Amino acid sequence: MKKKLLAFDIDGTLYDSNKKLLPSSIQAIKELQAAGHFVTLATGRSLMSSQEVISELGVENYILCNGAYAFCQNELTHSFPIDKNELKKVVALANEEQIDILYQTLDNVKQQGPFIHQRNQEKQEGYSEFKASYEFDIEEEDAIYQAIMFCDRQTEQLFEPVLDKLRFTRWNEDGLDVIAATGSKAETLGLIARQQGIAQADIIAFGDGDNDIEMLDYAGLGIAMGNASETVKRVADDVTASHDEDGIALALKKYHLI
Repeated sequence: MKKKLLAFDIDGTLYDSNKKLLPSSIQAIKELQAAGHFVTLATGRSLMSSQEVISELGVENYILCNGAYAFCQNELTHSFPIDKNELKKVVALANEEQIDILYQTLDNVKQQGPFIHQRNQEKQEGYSEFKASYEFDIEEEDAIYQAIMFCDRQTEQLFEPVLDKLRFTRWNEDGLDVIAATGSKAETLGLIARQQGIAQADIIAFGDGDNDIEMLDYAGLGIAMGNASETVKRVADDVTASHDEDGIALALKKYHLI
């Protein structure tokens, strides 16, 4: 069989509604790797918050922070950090609007201090079992790959005038990620595919959220999970069962990949 590049989002795709990997998905990933396909994660999560999935699946390739950096064979191969001066503009406006922010460096999650809104603190605790460090200064960090802002779509519009070298990608109605304009899941996936000698037509991507739309559209075959929004489903080439119903394994069997 021709070598394929398969990219999998984590939350809402590999992870079920209990934030666990289905046995069928674990087995499917192992079969894909054994068949010689290039398998990668493609997630908005950082390295730290993806480690459990990386270990459990035994994958060596992972696109992190929505394409801001990536590892191939467990080595950092792609890096698109945020422009610090541009980030400062976003942070200044966020502070004015009392918007809580998390920052993701290569191997840590940080914040400037306690969140203003308790509801966001609860979301952060649910988002990651790792407690964010308060030891953060934009200038002192070697690289900041992503900022997570807790705000709705209406508030997001306030930031359009200060977005120059940055871009927003939303992961739910109350949260969005800030990344460099040069990085995205789709762009980084394309770079890796070319380096691996794999044609765009041979890329298969699985996702469920708004931050997967570009990746699903770019892939030769973009597959939305059954639990994805209607917006995501419209972009995808196919829709499989949900993340609770063996959607990944069923799709891979449908296309005779396992």
